[in-house]
Amino acid sequence: MSKTVIVVDDSKLSRMHVRGIILRNKPDWTVIEAANSAELYGKLDEGDIHIAIIDFNMPGDNGLEAAARLLQAKPDIRVAIITANAQDSVVSGIRALGAAFMPKPLEEEQMARFLTAASLPRRPSSNDGSGGGAG
Repeated sequence: MSKTVIVVDDSKLSRMHVRGIILRNKPDWTVIEAANSAELYGKLDEGDIHIAIIDFNMPGDNGLEAAARLLQAKPDIRVAIITANAQDSVVSGIRALGAAFMPKPLEEEQMARFLTAASLPRRPSSNDGSGGGAG
């Protein structure tokens, strides 16, 4: 089943990298991009977005704030937050939202596992198992 993924990152190069990983693993999926949280919020009404991959460090709302606001508006969306900041407070904040933590540099295999898990129906538990352990 085809899904729509939004990639939110202030770096165009990073967005292109993530887009490439998604389309290599899920070529029939649609990928849209946003350069920051404001663009993300603006694109929410453009169509049915199933998955959001959000950079943590961005101008305006950071990835954690953007993910929290996104999940308030669309609780069924699957979220991964990408960051080089692996501080306990950041990682625990990401997991508290039920989002997947994806460390930078991004590993294609880890992203592929997240995409596969995110395409499955959500289990009753809030932990979907895609939380990004070491691979």
